[in-house]
Amino acid sequence: MNLSQRPGDHECFDYHCDYVAKVPDGDIIDTLEKLGGSAVEFIHSIPDDQFEVIHPPYGWRIRTVLEHCCDAERVFGYRALRFAAGDKTDLPGWDENHYATCGYGDAPSKEFLAAEFGGLRAANLALFGRLRPEAFDEIGTADGRKVSVRTLAWLMAGHWLHHEAILRKRLNS
Repeated sequence: MNLSQRPGDHECFDYHCDYVAKVPDGDIIDTLEKLGGSAVEFIHSIPDDQFEVIHPPYGWRIRTVLEHCCDAERVFGYRALRFAAGDKTDLPGWDENHYATCGYGDAPSKEFLAAEFGGLRAANLALFGRLRPEAFDEIGTADGRKVSVRTLAWLMAGHWLHHEAILRKRLNS
């Protein structure tokens, strides 16, 4: 299995293609490892006085964005597990806006979120590390759309890159 192979159009849908396009060429597992470490460093570097700030026109606090990134990492990993196992059960979508605003949790600190994100990324890397090469080609259905395990790996990387770029813009303006 070539871990540098980008997902094809048949295994990647809509906005996922935009996230995948943000990921640099190369072995996706190496990329996920590097981004996991740099993400944790970046989260730690966020000034404490910015953690609860909303920067218009954005509607989420910095903390909420980081919680969202943790939630997404968890959802993508679960989907990858199910699809890698050949599970053809249609999985529902998830409404990230609901998760962000429903108040189901409030992370106490950026250190907490850095540890959560780092742990989730490590767990997903462990999952990918034990998969047979052909498992990355498995396709399942989530939110009514076909998506491969390969796409989910690239999506994890691209989703973080998307939000990191926005966070950096917000923090530097």
